[in-house]
Amino acid sequence: MSFIGLVMLFVLFLMLVFLVVGVLFYRRNTQNTPSLLGIGVLLLQLLLIILFFTEITARLNELFFDILWWAVVVSGFIVGIRKFKNNVIISVLNIFISLLLAILMLLLLFITSM
Repeated sequence: MSFIGLVMLFVLFLMLVFLVVGVLFYRRNTQNTPSLLGIGVLLLQLLLIILFFTEITARLNELFFDILWWAVVVSGFIVGIRKFKNNVIISVLNIFISLLLAILMLLLLFITSM
């Protein structure tokens, strides 16, 4: 339980850092239009979280599910980093949700490998 607490403290620290950096860049930047790619990846991440917690993903093929999961995580990181100047809020949300999805999948892999 202490390892999970340590991981969550690290995630909360990263979230705080991203929010502080986002607020600092938000005040300087006058062009804050969100990109369609950023919003699309964010909606895809939220859909994946909903599908996971409603246990619909348990019926999918395991290989397909793993590829889909990691593709969404990597695309969230890439879009979050590349579109950081355009809209800080969407980028921080993409990075944070990608980080949460990656931690959740790694915990699932560690639990099922025991």
